[in-house]
Amino acid sequence: MKKKNLIFGVVLCMAVLVSGCGRESTNSEEDMPEDEKVELTIWQHEPTEQRVTAWNTVIEKFQEENPNITVNMEVVLWDDAQAKMLNAIQSNTMPDMNVVSDTSWSSAYLAGGIVEVDDIVEAIDDEYGFIDSTLSSYTADGHYWAVPIDSICYSLMYRPSALEAAGFTEPPKTWSELKEYAEKLTIDENGDGEIDQYGIGITCSRDALATDTFAAFMSSAGTDIFNEDGTIGFDNDATVNALEFYDELYQYAPPAASGWSWGEIESNWAAKTFAMMPYHSPNLAAFFENNDLDIACAPFPTPDGAEESYKSSFNHAVTVTKGAQENGHYEACKKFIEFLEKPEISWIITVCQEPGFYIPTTEAGAELVSSDYFDEENFPIKDNFDTEKGSESRQILDNFLNVALESSKEAYALGNKYGAVNLNTAEIYNSYIISDMIQKVLLTGEDVEEAVNWATTEMNKVNDQ
Repeated sequence: MKKKNLIFGVVLCMAVLVSGCGRESTNSEEDMPEDEKVELTIWQHEPTEQRVTAWNTVIEKFQEENPNITVNMEVVLWDDAQAKMLNAIQSNTMPDMNVVSDTSWSSAYLAGGIVEVDDIVEAIDDEYGFIDSTLSSYTADGHYWAVPIDSICYSLMYRPSALEAAGFTEPPKTWSELKEYAEKLTIDENGDGEIDQYGIGITCSRDALATDTFAAFMSSAGTDIFNEDGTIGFDNDATVNALEFYDELYQYAPPAASGWSWGEIESNWAAKTFAMMPYHSPNLAAFFENNDLDIACAPFPTPDGAEESYKSSFNHAVTVTKGAQENGHYEACKKFIEFLEKPEISWIITVCQEPGFYIPTTEAGAELVSSDYFDEENFPIKDNFDTEKGSESRQILDNFLNVALESSKEAYALGNKYGAVNLNTAEIYNSYIISDMIQKVLLTGEDVEEAVNWATTEMNKVNDQ
């Protein structure tokens, strides 16, 4: 397995934080004795039954192999996770491990609550080979601060029957084709003056869905929030072009889409309100559960003639807290995290997680997922799904997974095109500046360049605080 190069983050910390960060590379403990009893706590943030079942299954398998280590999982909702972790750092009541995202881990880092995990990353990389794109979001000060465990990648979901009825034999590959398809797929079927099927499902709601969807268009246009030196680089021609195209595309979306979030866009897909949508594979499980097999996935379209284009990804990772290190639990945490990356175990924590169908972050895990291997025992969807290779259900699943796996090789998370060059990503992301910008254009008709300039100003305000 090839070794990945560290992407060194340019991190500017306030002096008050620097003094208390405790970021020294101190993970040099010897292996823990085999008979030493250790009890670990990990926070994960999804309460859904399938997700909890997947984690409990993995924990049970780990404890069978490591009877001296007990792992307790606690569900802390994403909405509360960052604040609760910061409180835990201040009160020294941290869990041993915490599941984070590309855009959420930095707050604990800046507060001095996590420790570097270079040895864990390197051991896993030597054994299984991390996919290059998965690590860059978690590097700063020349160290890795989290271990990626699952990933998603934005792609284009579409109804094959709708495209076929409109005379299309393959999904759109470029932005101009996407707009052409969206227009032709917006149909008044009975001539009553009411649209029966819209071409595209995109939203301008003030939430993460709109931000994430627009991020896919930004990545496709080859741009991001930050420049390579960590400064705000949002105000550029590529961002303007992406927002102009988003605005043009929105005319083929349902009027009610202005208020859609995750649940609404999925329910409207189920109701066949529209024929295509930029989305990601994990939510495919919901469609299988509704016995909806009229669904397929294609790589996210790219701008016509683009010299530089990427895919938009998102992944979860595990951090080890300073509390775990101080309590002598680091080596036990290392054993557990390395266990998570075993290909068959990774299959459970990715493909079997709710809402389902995440992809692994290692090359070995990806090879297993794209093979004929299928863990039917732990697969969460037993009904309405034929697990046999070559069945309609498996063809759909394999299509989604393979598109996501291939796209992930040329993908980055919002704010991380150049790695973790600016650790204010979480604050900018959670401020909804991007979704507010989208609303200015789509709902109030503000000039695109002015809206982008406004968003850049707001991002700089957050960055300067």
